[in-house]
Amino acid sequence: MAEAEAQPLDLLLDAVRTLEPLIRAHADEAEQHRRLPQPVVTALAEAGLFRMYIPHTLGGLEVDPLTFYRVVEEIARIDGSTAWCVWIASGNPVYVGGCLADQGAEAVFGRDPHVITAGVVSPYGSAVVQAGGYLVSGRWPYASGCQHCAWLFCCCHVFDGGQMRLTTCGDPEVRVLFMPITQVTIMDTWEVSGLAGTGSHDVVIEQVFVPEAYSGIFGAGLPPQSKYFQELLYRYPFILASGLPIGALALGIAQGAVETVVELAQAKQAVGTPSPLRDHALFHVRLAEAVALVRSARAWLYATVQQTWEAMRTRAEVTFAERADMLLAAANATRSAATAVDIVYTAAGATANYRRSLLQRALRDIHAVTQHIATAPIQYESAGRMLVGLQPFHPRLLL
Repeated sequence: MAEAEAQPLDLLLDAVRTLEPLIRAHADEAEQHRRLPQPVVTALAEAGLFRMYIPHTLGGLEVDPLTFYRVVEEIARIDGSTAWCVWIASGNPVYVGGCLADQGAEAVFGRDPHVITAGVVSPYGSAVVQAGGYLVSGRWPYASGCQHCAWLFCCCHVFDGGQMRLTTCGDPEVRVLFMPITQVTIMDTWEVSGLAGTGSHDVVIEQVFVPEAYSGIFGAGLPPQSKYFQELLYRYPFILASGLPIGALALGIAQGAVETVVELAQAKQAVGTPSPLRDHALFHVRLAEAVALVRSARAWLYATVQQTWEAMRTRAEVTFAERADMLLAAANATRSAATAVDIVYTAAGATANYRRSLLQRALRDIHAVTQHIATAPIQYESAGRMLVGLQPFHPRLLL
């Protein structure tokens, strides 16, 4: 507990700012090699940035959600791919850690203070019941950070005696299973425009035995299975804790783009004029529009995070309406951030088109972020359905 209390928000933000020169210095390498460079991974781990959501009782920081959102945004201001990898790996304990019983939780999250996990929650594989565990096979795309993780988890449908196992509600049972990354084959598939440095390759698992202790039933609303995951954070809806911070990540990319264009405008001479870009009225208008989009979206997103967390603290639940509001705020943050980046990219002129331009990277990264299912356009429909009392899409995740 003492270690966690020594790591408030300000100290975590200070750690990120201390690492800023290192992250920036390796950003081009990350894009070229399509993965985070090891010096960056090591520095992030040593700063505790992969332990934000690991329980105190397993040596983690167990920060509150608003702290998590703000730290993710600050990293994204520097580099989108780095923030993505921290968001995913540091969010995994909330997403899937509570599915494990004590032995598995200790092995995965408690033994190595610098542990990094990766995985995919979509149930693309099969887990065949065996004595003492499961035989796992399948292929999963978008395994962000798989090249620098120690443990990989995957979600599977369960088959017992040739039949798919169902829950008491009649739905297919989905089980999350953890294994050392050495038992996984990484397929080199991550050839993309944006977030290239995340190393989100496909992973293949072929007939790997996973002991029962390293697995658990996956789904929203299930009680934590381990004594280590009993605190309030692990009863807060996991999509709110570790899925919707993507809105903060998007805002961080946009904030970085705004800062970049302001710096550029001090010296860049506008075409056909003797004055720098900062002196031009149209630039003033576009810059103000972008700043307004980012700041207003941030204010709403963080207000909903604080409201839902306070709801958990006072009444141990987040209402249907509060979840809808937070989903909409996160989707709005992502779309507003993308619009803001588009505005400042255009305002910067042809300079922004060079690959060396941070604005060019921000443009590619932000539009990769908009494609993630957590805040994709379909979530506007989900939020709208919830606002009129209907079930959202993917209710097993949101409810």
